[in-house]
Amino acid sequence: MAGKRSGVERAALDLSVRERVVGRIAPFVDALDEAVINPEPETIEDLQEAADELMRAIARVMLELGRSTELRSPPS
Repeated sequence: MAGKRSGVERAALDLSVRERVVGRIAPFVDALDEAVINPEPETIEDLQEAADELMRAIARVMLELGRSTELRSPPS
């Protein structure tokens, strides 16, 4: 969804939030590849940790989007 965004939306999804998510993708993919090739307890644990880190980063995006929506909503 390209287009102009308000200052609130830009502030809510700043570069640090993006970097946090992007920085967790490669380790997740690497751990997934390793667990598929070598499904041992250690590689499965590594995958679980990588998945947890990625989900936490995505959760941060969702929280920031929620805050952005709250700030843009008119008071009741």
